[in-house]
Amino acid sequence: MIVAISGTGGTGKTAAAKETVKILNAKTKASEKYKLVALNALASRKKAYKGYDKERKSKIVDVRKLKAEVSKLAKSHKNIVIEGLFAHEFEADIVIVLRCEPKALERRLKKKYSWPTKITENVEAEMMGMITEEALPLCRPGTLFEIDTTKKTAAQTARTIERIVGGEEKARFEHAAGKINWLMQTG
Repeated sequence: MIVAISGTGGTGKTAAAKETVKILNAKTKASEKYKLVALNALASRKKAYKGYDKERKSKIVDVRKLKAEVSKLAKSHKNIVIEGLFAHEFEADIVIVLRCEPKALERRLKKKYSWPTKITENVEAEMMGMITEEALPLCRPGTLFEIDTTKKTAAQTARTIERIVGGEEKARFEHAAGKINWLMQTG
């Protein structure tokens, strides 16, 4: 099984993915253990970049090259958790988009980044649900889920992911994509 964990910067992808792999592996036999694939780390190891975006102070990842690398890993690992900003673009059995209330996300991002453009773009992308919108046409029905991480720890998020991966109907219903809409909320 391939599980993709995506979301805008600051939603908790890395920590949740690490916890998810721990939880899933505790219940999985040795030959079927989950391998964590952090896409940014993989891009760095494989030098899978197409350029550099000066305004955003970030490297432009060659997603096509990374897809080929993940495909190779899938041949030697039955179960994989892919984590990264663009994980939803990869072939996966389940896609989880982590979401965070925009004001809380802005506070998180101010601790992480020092340039306003990056913070503003991420908050706006989250507000509009951009990752989910990108993922919808790429996913088969019933395979795309969203989790609000605003008030959750990485371990709580991972337990929710475990329930979704395990096929728990209640978790799948509660976290079906499209239920989080920051633009419609008041307060």
